[in-house]
Amino acid sequence: MHLSLSSPLAHRALTRNTYYPRHRQLSFGPLGFPRGDDVAREADAGSHILNLGLQDNIAALQWIKENIAAFGRDPSKVTAFGESVGARALQFLILSGQMEGLARAVVSSTSTFRAFRSRARIHTTANATWNNFMSALLTCPDTSPNDIECIQNLTTTDMIDGFNNAQIFFSSATSDWLPTFGDEILPGIPSTLVPPDGVVEAIMIGINKDEATLVTDQTVNTDQMIRDTILGSPPSPPDATPSERERQLENLENVFNKTLSLHPNIPSLRSPFDTGNETFGLDPEYKRTAAVFGISIFSFLFADPDAVPVQYFVIGTPAPGSLGVSYSSEIYYVFGTLSEHPEVREVTSTAAKLSDMMMDYWISFANTLDPDDAAGSDRPSWHEYTAEDPMLLLLNGRNTTALLDNFRENQIALFSDDPTIFGY
Repeated sequence: MHLSLSSPLAHRALTRNTYYPRHRQLSFGPLGFPRGDDVAREADAGSHILNLGLQDNIAALQWIKENIAAFGRDPSKVTAFGESVGARALQFLILSGQMEGLARAVVSSTSTFRAFRSRARIHTTANATWNNFMSALLTCPDTSPNDIECIQNLTTTDMIDGFNNAQIFFSSATSDWLPTFGDEILPGIPSTLVPPDGVVEAIMIGINKDEATLVTDQTVNTDQMIRDTILGSPPSPPDATPSERERQLENLENVFNKTLSLHPNIPSLRSPFDTGNETFGLDPEYKRTAAVFGISIFSFLFADPDAVPVQYFVIGTPAPGSLGVSYSSEIYYVFGTLSEHPEVREVTSTAAKLSDMMMDYWISFANTLDPDDAAGSDRPSWHEYTAEDPMLLLLNGRNTTALLDNFRENQIALFSDDPTIFGY
């Protein structure tokens, strides 16, 4: 997330001695996550060439930590906000211990069971995507003996032309350019990493009720998308032998069958939730697919019925009512900018009140590590989430309340009990 210092959240934060700087967001793209044979050789020779996007995040947080006092702010209260790929980046840095001593964390919308995927250094699809990008850099073949030197000497115009020629756009960025495990930033696949004790003082994490509707193809009419996603999991272990890969695929086939069993194609049970048997003129498979891809464990659940997604993220023209409380729809609330966006046709009194509460929850957390520090607006208590008391906060302008985190627990367990089978 980027924060303008003119936003209501910034003004509130500044008056409560908390500073939220603008800084660079993780770039899931070829410059942040280079691939290819030349890059692999450089990495094997000891160069820190992998996961440059994550390294960029670390450098930004280190700079802020070292310099924020010069701006009259407290280095112990730096808080990193992450939405989607930004949240995923923070989770990678927490799991590997790289966040230690740098910042507190608020992560949102890192929900689907695909979210933690990373790739091995040798990955056929990833390298093919990289080679396509290099081919699109028209000045490279004649200017440098290898990919890295070429890119380092390109002009901005050359680089932009390469992105356009290779058709690298927002919609494909997160699937084509994933972090690479096997270096000091990400030493193993995420599910095998155990963060050091105290790597962050505290973390807020959560999703939106209908997280995956925005990324679910509205033309889907079979279970093929679910099948392709599950069986398309990378080899696990990364250097799996043919027999190990065969056993993995057999297990994934079993997971796929259990997934369909736990997600029957009954519209009233699927996402967007609480919409009964309404299918919005779409095939019922749309609601089942959205429910599967929205799997998550969370400590807050944003579910305000007046929310709308950030228009930038909406692809095409979705069927009316089909998105529910989708990915990105909490952002305007967190930053207090509901009234500034034409897609928000009406700011209801309940939505405005919820936005005020959310800003104060977020600021209180950054300021005191407790969203219930009693400062700011009057709001329901938000208890710490523990294994013994797994309570989340339901953020709904019409009824914000504590809620037991047992929603779809069997479906979630199917993907969380053994994440290594999916290669994450």
